[in-house]
Amino acid sequence: MVVSVMGAAFIVSFLAFLLKLYATLPFISNSQNPNMQQLNLFDEPAPVLPVTYYPDFLTIQEANELYQHCKELQWQQNHIRMVGKIIPVPRLECIYGDRGCDYLYSNSVFLKPLPWTEPLADLRDRITAATGYNFRIVIGNQYRSGQDSIGWHADNESSMGINPAIASISLGAARKFQIKPIAGKPTDFWLEHGSLLVMHPGCQSTHLHQVPKTNKVVSTRINLTFRPHTGGSR
Repeated sequence: MVVSVMGAAFIVSFLAFLLKLYATLPFISNSQNPNMQQLNLFDEPAPVLPVTYYPDFLTIQEANELYQHCKELQWQQNHIRMVGKIIPVPRLECIYGDRGCDYLYSNSVFLKPLPWTEPLADLRDRITAATGYNFRIVIGNQYRSGQDSIGWHADNESSMGINPAIASISLGAARKFQIKPIAGKPTDFWLEHGSLLVMHPGCQSTHLHQVPKTNKVVSTRINLTFRPHTGGSR
């Protein structure tokens, strides 16, 4: 009988300890800690995306020097046909690359490449060495404020060939980049100064991406997208 009483007392004490421990766990109650998310054993697994992100592809010094170089590129304000109207593209654009590698997108914006600058050619070769992908042109996008943007789209122009790989360097202010399967849910990346995002072959066939507008005050972001091309000559 003594053993049974002692056993019961131990069980009661152990249960009290478990209850006290349970009450201290931060993810149990969002009301106690609103900054903590409740643990959900049935959360969907993170999507597998056909992209690779390198946040520190360039050093700070390299990124700063490249940003200053890119500010002096020949930027232009292009116009695009949307729903029967001609409107300004909501960002500045430029293109550099191999001779004859002209680029047309949305059946209305025609870009004729200027010759490679030495820093852009060096960066092209460095990305090729890191990824194994070859590139013939680089299209620059300059987002002057949070109101400059690019909507949901896929870079599937025929001049790049079938299932192109595209490498994107970000310079300046960090902006949200979203990618999603067609008819799927988006995943957000914050593209940092000096980072590289690679969209692998097949991505443009299965996914869409965008840089949305923001009402936050943000400074200039420059984006360099290195792309293949089926024509022209080096």
